[in-house]
Amino acid sequence: MIHNNSKKFNLWIPLLLLLLNVILTSFLIEELLDATEPNYGFLGFLTPIVALISLVYIRKFKGEAHGFLVRILQALNWLFIILPIAVFMVFLLAFL
Repeated sequence: MIHNNSKKFNLWIPLLLLLLNVILTSFLIEELLDATEPNYGFLGFLTPIVALISLVYIRKFKGEAHGFLVRILQALNWLFIILPIAVFMVFLLAFL
C-alpha cells in the first residue's frame, strides 16, 4: 500500500498572512499620520518578517500551477517587505 504524503498548497495560509500584514501596516501608517498615544507603529516593522514567511510558503509550492491571485500575493509580499524598510530609511536620513 502506497500512501501519498505530498503536501497540498493551502491558499488560506497566504491570505491569512496577508490579512496580518494589512493590519500591521495600518498600525505603521496610523503612526506616521498621528503620533499621539497609544503608539503601535513599531508593529508595522514586523511586516517584512510575515511577508518573508508568506513568500517562502508560496515558493515552496512552486511546482504547482500558480494563478493570478498567487502572483498578486507575491507582489503584495514584496510591497510589505519594502515599505517598512523605506519608511525606516526616510526617517533615518531625515534625522541625520
